[in-house]
Amino acid sequence: MDGSNAAAAEELAIGCFVSIKTTLGDDFQGQVITFDRPSNILILQEGSKGGSKRNIRLLKANYIKELSYLGQGEDPLDIKNCYLDLNSLRAREESAIRQAEAECERIGVGVTNQAQNIFDALSKTLPVRWDKTVIVVMNEVRVSSPYLPESVSGGTPAANDRVKKVLELERRRLQTRGGVVFPKFWAFLWNLLLWFIKKSRRKQERNMAGGGHAPPPKQEELQPHPVKDQLPNISYCITSPPPWPEAILLGFQHYLVMLGTTVLIPTYLVPQMGGGNEEKAKMIQTILFVAGINTLQQTFFGTRLPAVIGASYTYVPTTISIILAGRYSDVVNPQEKFEKIMRGTQGALIVASILQIVVGFSGLWRNVARFLSPLSAVPLVALSGFGLYELGFPVFSKCVEIGLPQLILLLIFSQYIPHLMHSETHVFNRFAVLFSVAIVWIYVHLLTVGGAYKHTPEATQLSCRTDRAGIIHAAPWIRVPYPFQWGAPTFDAGEAFAMMTASFVALVESSGVFIAVSRYASATPLPPAILSRGIGWQGVGILFSGIFGTGNGSSVSVENAGLLALTRVGSRRVVQISASFMIFFSILGKFGAVFASIPAPIVAAMYCFFFAYVGSAGLSLLQFCNLNSFRTKFIIGFSIFMGFSIPQYFNEYTLVKGYGPVHTGARWFNDMINVPFSSEPFVAGLLAFVLDTTLHRKDSATRKDRGLPWWDRFRSYKTDTRSEEFYSLPFNLNKFFPSV
Repeated sequence: MDGSNAAAAEELAIGCFVSIKTTLGDDFQGQVITFDRPSNILILQEGSKGGSKRNIRLLKANYIKELSYLGQGEDPLDIKNCYLDLNSLRAREESAIRQAEAECERIGVGVTNQAQNIFDALSKTLPVRWDKTVIVVMNEVRVSSPYLPESVSGGTPAANDRVKKVLELERRRLQTRGGVVFPKFWAFLWNLLLWFIKKSRRKQERNMAGGGHAPPPKQEELQPHPVKDQLPNISYCITSPPPWPEAILLGFQHYLVMLGTTVLIPTYLVPQMGGGNEEKAKMIQTILFVAGINTLQQTFFGTRLPAVIGASYTYVPTTISIILAGRYSDVVNPQEKFEKIMRGTQGALIVASILQIVVGFSGLWRNVARFLSPLSAVPLVALSGFGLYELGFPVFSKCVEIGLPQLILLLIFSQYIPHLMHSETHVFNRFAVLFSVAIVWIYVHLLTVGGAYKHTPEATQLSCRTDRAGIIHAAPWIRVPYPFQWGAPTFDAGEAFAMMTASFVALVESSGVFIAVSRYASATPLPPAILSRGIGWQGVGILFSGIFGTGNGSSVSVENAGLLALTRVGSRRVVQISASFMIFFSILGKFGAVFASIPAPIVAAMYCFFFAYVGSAGLSLLQFCNLNSFRTKFIIGFSIFMGFSIPQYFNEYTLVKGYGPVHTGARWFNDMINVPFSSEPFVAGLLAFVLDTTLHRKDSATRKDRGLPWWDRFRSYKTDTRSEEFYSLPFNLNKFFPSV
């Protein structure tokens, strides 16, 4: 058909009535309005030939299977015969907008999935609305987190009782929805059987299909995962505490996890300082006591994140340098030598604390953090976890028969059992550490009592036995650590500068861990002012470490940040309870020493989980960046590679030679260079920060590649309303100490 005839045929087709059958099985009649050739779309008007109601259907022409001509009608585009009722359309539009606004008001901001489910369930029988994170029922009764009958307040007694009854009923329905009728053991077997049946069916379907190609995916399945500035699927976020019994158990679990670093550092340092088991027990008690105080002040007045502030491996090399200082070599009495070295460490820590206090409270770190983008934060946060790989399997392998069962049991309790059970109680993954440690600890104690390690080398016995820590007998029953318990601190300028460098490295590392904690607490990204405030209070924590004499500085506990991810509980109250356990067991020395005698391979097996979670929190920030940009690929790849490579060189050199690559007569100067470049997160974070801020053009495309549009509204404390909910100071202190 030539062009003129085709145009005539198309013009003749407009207005005709047709009957159509589609390849999808639909059968309908309508009048042709027009045909759009570029998009191959046929537009039909359905309905009777008379009347004022019409439906418009848009149909892809390649979906037409059969088409029958029914007759010719009037031009449907004739304005005189237009049946559009504009007033009716506007009314329908306004009604749809009102309905959409009402639906939006039903969605809570910054609340958990459980809270939203409770709200939706209550709305079926009662008028409800959100007031931040509080559910308001009948405009008078308020239901606060954790949305239990005990959380109901306000209103008349009758209304209050009614809401409690409805809430209790709806919670019971939510808990039993999709629940298990049998006991849990039989439910586990039943789910396992269903899994095998589904697997065999899929295998049969593949065999029947004869290896044919799968159908093409739908368009919506090809869309990338949506970006989330708050991590979803967290059971209890930073402001929603679990019930008290559960919170106490979770707090005790955090206490158990932080004991690993608390015990390992004194076990390594005290013998070199000249101390014995008694000094080691006192040092562990002091670290626990100060960690409890620092954690409380950080959760109340610092970042307000559920972050545990404990001992840090970053300060160990500098402490070793103080131990090897020449002025202590002439001291013969081990007790006297230990106390003199401890007093020298105290003086260095007191001076080093000034750095973080000034940088944090003056707002200097806030100004630096405002240049941080999601792109430059990825290597910093990722290597805060992955960079501690030497504390995982290398320590775990010192006693494989202990570490391997702990690793396997923790994997089963936290991952496989919840995956197979599909239970809403979350008992196994939430308390996986308690279950696995209890089982393996009993198993190790039976091995020790049974004489399994009687004829093994001394190093194996120290790693594997439960009675070689030496702190249970040495620890006093009751002892309260007090300031300057080892004597008046002594000061040396070189050691103070070296410790100040270690303090700066710990500051950078803690910034990365704070970002990971905010992620796993389901909070918004940290505003720079809040991060700077937290660094200032961490400096106060280092000052307390120097005053009380812990022999080591303080920073954010990486392992406890990983525990937030394992349990999916980011509640601030849980960490405050764990701080109470730290203080309690630091005073009751014998009881605390029992838990502190957990063998190191058990702790290292748990580290394999916790450090991996913190590292993956850094990788999750890549969702804000453009991974198709070569600039992004270079900065991420280069900084992470060099973040592993440079510290590996420094650490290997030190291990072989006994001193670092920078080796001068001034030991304090050596530490100022060797310590920063031995830290994986410091090197990676510094490189990424410098490259990201210097290799960029001031255009919107580069800003989007860096992920800055996603973090812009968190640059200031006041630009996002959720910041006040998560990070505001208690007791209305924001009036006196405002954040900017």
